[in-house]
Amino acid sequence: GEPSRDWLNPDLGYVKTSRARSKIQHWFNVQHLDSHVAAGRTLLEKELQRLGLADMGHEKVAQLLDYATVEDLYAAVGRNEIKMSQVVRVIQQQALEQQQESEEALIQARRPSTSGERGDVKVRGVGNLLTQFANCCKPLPGDEITGYITRGRGVTIHRKDCPHILRYTNQSPERLVEVEWGEEAGSAYPVDIQIAAFDRQGLLRDVSSILANEKINVIAVNTLSDKKKHIANMTLTLEIDDLHRLSKLLTKINSLPNVLEVKRKHR
Repeated sequence: GEPSRDWLNPDLGYVKTSRARSKIQHWFNVQHLDSHVAAGRTLLEKELQRLGLADMGHEKVAQLLDYATVEDLYAAVGRNEIKMSQVVRVIQQQALEQQQESEEALIQARRPSTSGERGDVKVRGVGNLLTQFANCCKPLPGDEITGYITRGRGVTIHRKDCPHILRYTNQSPERLVEVEWGEEAGSAYPVDIQIAAFDRQGLLRDVSSILANEKINVIAVNTLSDKKKHIANMTLTLEIDDLHRLSKLLTKINSLPNVLEVKRKHR
């Protein structure tokens, strides 16, 4: 038998004392570096996949966290020297950093610009325009975003990796505008999550209990059961504040009995 890395996850509540946590951490620290790097890579890939950020380069994440190489980041994650919650927070802060860099570049270039604001996002260079979030990709604060000027409905905010944005880039790039998260971002945003689990009595009740305890508002629920494989596939539309809270919620749902996978849905 060996310790499990899940024991060190504070969201799951397995370990109660600092001494026990220290002993478990020491066990992992004495393992070979190769195993730490492999485990860290797996954990990082899994978390980015769950949050719908699989396209984000690991080298970029390592730079944001001030690691010299991506292997150093993997090893730190594998040894649990840095928590995945810290990684998510840094990714989320990237939006603000990009905003500051953009403002500095505009000042240096001395190019006049106007901004349309709705509090949670800012649109540059087009004056005041109505903004709305796209239902196809449902961006959250921390996601890299871009705007698309629609006919009669203002600017629609998409994630940069949204398939629609990739199509617009080829078909009508002149209608894409630069947008960024504003300082007032912090309200709840709709997010779709997918849950795959062995079908059992009380599964939906257990998921609902976690959502109630976390005070997460549920907008819609769709459940489809495969009777032959005894698999239940659930799609929930929730109101979430940011990526960090989404990560915490996915971890708790994933710890439920019979749950096979839980992740953010992206089209």
